[in-house]
Amino acid sequence: MNDSSQQDTSIRSQVMEPKLFRRLLILACVCFALVWIIDELSGIISEFDATAYPICIMAFALMYVLSRASKHHNQSNLHLLTYLVVAGYLISTSIWHHMGSNALFSNAAQWLGLNYVIAYLFLEIRRAVPTTMLVLGATLIGHFLVLIKHHSLDDTLGVVLNIAVAHSVYIVLLWTVIRLRIQSSLANTRMNLLENYAYVDLLTGLLNRRGLEKVFTELEIDQINTNTKNYALLLIDIDYFTQVNDQYGHTMGDKVLRKVAANLNRTIAPEDVIGRWGGEEFIILTLDRSPQQVLDMAEQLRSIINQMEVDDITGVTISIGIGFSNLAKTRQEVFNIADSNLYEAKQSGRNSVRCSI
Repeated sequence: MNDSSQQDTSIRSQVMEPKLFRRLLILACVCFALVWIIDELSGIISEFDATAYPICIMAFALMYVLSRASKHHNQSNLHLLTYLVVAGYLISTSIWHHMGSNALFSNAAQWLGLNYVIAYLFLEIRRAVPTTMLVLGATLIGHFLVLIKHHSLDDTLGVVLNIAVAHSVYIVLLWTVIRLRIQSSLANTRMNLLENYAYVDLLTGLLNRRGLEKVFTELEIDQINTNTKNYALLLIDIDYFTQVNDQYGHTMGDKVLRKVAANLNRTIAPEDVIGRWGGEEFIILTLDRSPQQVLDMAEQLRSIINQMEVDDITGVTISIGIGFSNLAKTRQEVFNIADSNLYEAKQSGRNSVRCSI
């Protein structure tokens, strides 16, 4: 399955948040209670509604309790049950009010369109489509069977076909809105994915140079050091990496790069920033650490990589150069200090850490 299909499937299977679902259940209880009171005070409540209103309210209350007790992945079944309560009530009350003299003062038919609106609110999209088709079928068959007992075939077909056309329009319009929402969501997902590609190194999953520059800007690690940020840059290089490529091939070299990146990323603190600067070089930005804390972290990184194994390859080492912001006026100068210290670490035998403090 390609990325587009996976994204479309994900959107179709999205489930309403439990908190929102419970709020809608409260709203349903309030609305049914208000309609019940209004019909009672107006003296137009039917025998059917006098029984159905309290049953629906109790059903919504039960769904509320079950929603609070259920795990998130079980919520979609509660959504379907809740919808069936609403749809069942709307269809049955409309059918009841079409029986002979029961049609007096009936407001039932005008609410039937809610069956389709609610379906796309409560249900996953992949469930909403077949469910609304079944609801439409039940609506048409139920009304036909009731009307044919008291009216001619022509009159019955006229009413039922009008219902069919009107409700089909509801479904088509709602489906169009849903499709537009899906397309908009997919477009946003693709834009985010493209942005991710622009800022992330695809081999290691770390930030690339462009992504690091973006983070530096966001963290106000600007070219001009205003002393508002106390930070250190660690420039890291894998020792003798070209020999790995020459001896084992570029596929193994890529494995080593991924493993080194994963170990570095796993070891640093969550607030630190790591990226692949290019080739076999990585850079780490760490904020508000003392020089000794930075040195300790660098030594820990060096030791972890030295113990790393990639298939049959052992003894991978790294050299680290450190630059501190309090020793320079600009970020470029901090980087140059780290680069100079990295060169010194390489010249002094590799597998070492160097800094200017």
